[in-house]
Amino acid sequence: MVTPKQPRPGRLRFVQRDHRLKKLSWDHHHGLVMALRIERELADDGADWAGLYADLLSFWAAGLLPHFRTESECLLARLIRHVPDSDACVQRTQADHLGMAALVVTMRDTSDMVLRRNALRRFGMTLRDHIRWEESVLFALVQEKLASDELDALGADIAERLPDVIAAPARATDVNLAPGLAPMV
Repeated sequence: MVTPKQPRPGRLRFVQRDHRLKKLSWDHHHGLVMALRIERELADDGADWAGLYADLLSFWAAGLLPHFRTESECLLARLIRHVPDSDACVQRTQADHLGMAALVVTMRDTSDMVLRRNALRRFGMTLRDHIRWEESVLFALVQEKLASDELDALGADIAERLPDVIAAPARATDVNLAPGLAPMV
């Protein structure tokens, strides 16, 4: 009998993704591409932060906001039939989404480039950490708690609300942001 390999301390565990959640995971892939781009470009003193900021706002409106709404209105709405709405996973998902919205508002409301750059950096870090957490913790809970017919209904809602996966914008000079993390269409 083979025992499953345990993750190293501090590492997130791998969860086999239910096919009905894969569209959300594809969106997460593109979110990680954007988070990596933010990290790399902010580390480069010669980078075009204005272009990065504009691309983030475009990705926010076309990709992240519809994704967040779908998670809240479809995934969390079903999950709270099985866990209290005060459950830590439900609360964290909502808090992370609101926190990222607040960072976008901060970036929009300021003309101070230092403040905008700091908000952009925090946004990238929050997005990365949030996606990794959702993939390893939230989705595992959803797959554990929801019955197959609920997952079917969730998958149908996701497909209806997110018909196209929105790729994170890449710099014109970037063909590959990282091995295995190239923007996909």
